[in-house]
Order: sequence, then C-alpha cells, then structure tokens
Amino acid sequence: MSEAAERYVWLAPDRIFVSADHAALPEVQSTVARLLRQKSGFSLETSTLQQLREYQNGEKTRTGTAVNNADNSAEQNRVLGYFREALLQHSSDIHFRIGDIGEKGLTRIVRIGEKGLTRILYRIHGELGEAGHLETAEGETLASTIIQSMCDQAEPSFHSNRPQSARLRKEFLRQVGLFGARYEHYPTEFGLLAVMRLIPDDGHNPPSLTELGLLPEQIALLEQMLMTPEGIMLISGPTGSGKSTTLRTLCRMYMELTNGTRHLLTFEDPVEGGILGAVQCGITADRSNPEEVSQAWASALTSGMRLDPDAILVGEQRDRNSAMASVIAALTGHIVLSTVHTPDAIRILDRLIETFDVSGSLVIDPQVMMGLMSQRLVQTLCPHCKLDYAERIRAESLPALSALQKNLLAEHTDTQRIAFRHPDGCPHCWKGVNGRRAVAEIIRPDAMFMDMYQRHGKLQTRSYWVHYMQGITRRAHLQHYLNAGAVDPLNAHFICPLDEDKRLLLPREAVHV
Repeated sequence: MSEAAERYVWLAPDRIFVSADHAALPEVQSTVARLLRQKSGFSLETSTLQQLREYQNGEKTRTGTAVNNADNSAEQNRVLGYFREALLQHSSDIHFRIGDIGEKGLTRIVRIGEKGLTRILYRIHGELGEAGHLETAEGETLASTIIQSMCDQAEPSFHSNRPQSARLRKEFLRQVGLFGARYEHYPTEFGLLAVMRLIPDDGHNPPSLTELGLLPEQIALLEQMLMTPEGIMLISGPTGSGKSTTLRTLCRMYMELTNGTRHLLTFEDPVEGGILGAVQCGITADRSNPEEVSQAWASALTSGMRLDPDAILVGEQRDRNSAMASVIAALTGHIVLSTVHTPDAIRILDRLIETFDVSGSLVIDPQVMMGLMSQRLVQTLCPHCKLDYAERIRAESLPALSALQKNLLAEHTDTQRIAFRHPDGCPHCWKGVNGRRAVAEIIRPDAMFMDMYQRHGKLQTRSYWVHYMQGITRRAHLQHYLNAGAVDPLNAHFICPLDEDKRLLLPREAVHV
C-alpha cells in the first residue's frame, strides 16, 4: 500500500475501515477498491481518523512483539523480557543491583548486590522481591544497552561512574504494553544501582476515585473543588504513593464534569499516562542540570498561560519558580492541579511558605489554595487466604505477636473484625496481597481554617479540621479498611501508625476557636 493508504485505511478481520475525511484521496480509493476485490465478503466502513488510529494502535499492541522482535538485538529482547515479566507480576519498578567485580584477589562484602553478581528485584505492591541473578558483566551489558540503544533524551554513551537518566523509546514501549518507562542509575560504593520505573498503558482510562479507595465523603469534597472556577489543588505524598494516578483520575473527572468543553493543559516530566480530552506536554531539559530543569518548568508554565487553558496540570511543584507560576495561574482565573512532597496535607502550606518562599498572604488565601490532599498506599489482603485474629495467634509458621503488638491491636482495633496477611499466599494472590488502596486526607480550606493556621499553627489547625470541619484523617480512613478485614493492621502501621491520631490530635476542648 502507498503511505497515504497505510495511514488512512485499516484492514480488520472481517471489514475495511477508511478515514471519512480522507476517503476521497485517489490513493485511498484505489486501495479500497483493490481490497474489496481481494477480500470477498468484507464490508466497508468509514470512521473518524481518531478511531482509525485507535484500531491501528490496538493491533500494534497485540502484534508488535512478533513483528518488531526480529529487528531487536538479543540484549534488547532480553531487557524487554524483564519488562514483560515485571508487568505480568504488577511490578512498578525493576532494580538492577550490579555488584562490583572488585580488585583481583580482594574479598569484601558487597552491599549493592554480591561480588560479581547482578541482583534483579521487582517492586510488587510496594515491596521489593528477588526476581533473579546475573553475572556483573551481564547486568552492565543490559544497563548499557538501555542507555545506548533503547532510550531517547539520553546521552549517547553509558557511564557507570556517574548518574545517568533516560526514557525508553516509544517503539520499545509499544512492544511490551507500556505507556512510559524511566531509567535512572547511580554509582554506589560497591557497584551500580539501576532502577526502571514502569508506567503501564491503561488506554487513557485511569481508575476511578472509588477504585483508588476514596470514601464517598472524600469524593464529594474533590468534586466540589473541581467545580470551583479557580484555585490550586495540591496532592502530597512520598514517592510511589500514587499521586500521579490520582491526578490523572481528577483530570478525567474534571473533563466529565465539564462535558469536555474546557481546555485542560498538562505539563509533566515525563507524561505518566494518557488523559482523554487533555492536551499533554512533556518538559524537555537536561535532568542533570537543576537550573535548566527549573527554567524549563517556569518557561513552560509561562507559555502555557498564553495557550488559553481553563485548567492546568503541573506534574510537580519543584521549586519557587513552579510554585509562583502555579499561584499566578490561579490568581488569573485557572484551576491548577499539582503534586508536592510533604508528610501530610496541612504541611503543604508550610512547604510553600518556608521552602518555596511563596508569600504567606497568597498561601493562606482559601480562594487561591482551594484544595489540600495527602495520600499513601496500603496493601489490601487476599480474601481467599487472609487470617483472622484467632488464626493469626495460632499460626505456628509465623512469628508470635509481641506484647507490644497485642497491646497496639487491643487499644486501636476491633480484634473481632481485623484480618492478617498470609505470607505464603495462595493461587489467587501474591504472598497474601492482591493490590493497594489509598489512605487519604482531603481538606477544602475555608476562611476559618486559614485563620486558625495563621494564628495557631499546624497542631491546632489539624485538630480544628477534625473536630469542627468533620475532617477524615488518614488514620480514620484506614479504620474503614481494618473494620472490613481488608488490610493487615500491623503492615499498615508502617504506612499509617495505628496510634497516629492519638498522638497528633488535641481534644476538642483544647482547640482555640
């Protein structure tokens, strides 16, 4: 077929699709006529170009491995094999811990792996687990293959003695069903640590807020925020806490609430999944140069303001430049959605004022700061093999609960309702776990909340939010899972301490209203 025919005609198992806007092209007409003669019984259907691309991309995803592998090197195929295996196991990251070969005749303990070995680990549901071992030379070959032949925006040469960053090229992403993959390595005292973050392709269909684990009251608050004409909403949490996924879900929710009639513009580094109806832009800069990265973000946001957006997604608040650009966007009548690294929702305000040096008068304005959210992820138990409290006490194959653990459970949980992880798992799960859900705090600040923060600080404000605004702390959110027997309380304690509210909340009578 001619180039035009390949772009605008798609041959399905029982019909021929043609782009309605290009059906009149002579090359397209001749190709369609030939196919109809050759394919007896096939029907002809017109479609939009967007639909045609979806058909084409879907078929490439299904058949790309068989078609493209012949063009890949053996080492590239080996790398892609690890990506496929990791995705099958629902892994978010692949670690290559490439051990130092060491000096001849020298024996030493190698903390990054083992001397002469590469350890391969997958992060599954938040936990690292062994996936295999290679020779050190094999690990270095795989890492250099990724940098030198499988990535864009990467240096042309592999350097194991200094940090390097890169992104996997689209031709390889399509072969394994990924939307994106980031590569990062860093030299260590005893070898090289290379980590690849995997971003699965969900077809522009992020999970709903309910699927993420949010409560109806929390979802209602988020909907109110997205129906606000302007303001900033910030999501905080540690690395790997699902912030980007929640952002994408909120963007989809915004487009649905506005019936697709608003211009949603995103700036991300990198773009971490498709958002239907949004215009998504990646940030291009040398990641090894912080000043260049900062300037690239500031320039992108400044340019974005001239692109007639209604709402803007900023992948991350990195520094004062990006924070001030977001504030200016909110002040000029836009919704801004972004992320930041803080331990809880209220500390977002501290971060903006103390770290990013944004004026306090702007930060404590509820018209500017319309939403604060903090989230972390807790593992959910397999319903087929989880243990109740009595079974956990009797389990001889598991370490006995300590007196401290028993007291913690007795004081902060209902032992008749909680359940525990079976570490051996069953055919239905991965080591007793079948996924992760969010525990979140969502605050829609009002004038009284901001006044409390300005006059009395974080502790008083947090207690005011709970006692007078019916705020749901992440510990209270966790309790819903515990009561349903869906989360192991002792595992969750490492993510959200069971005694957190007892330690951090003042009694109602101590709040200075």
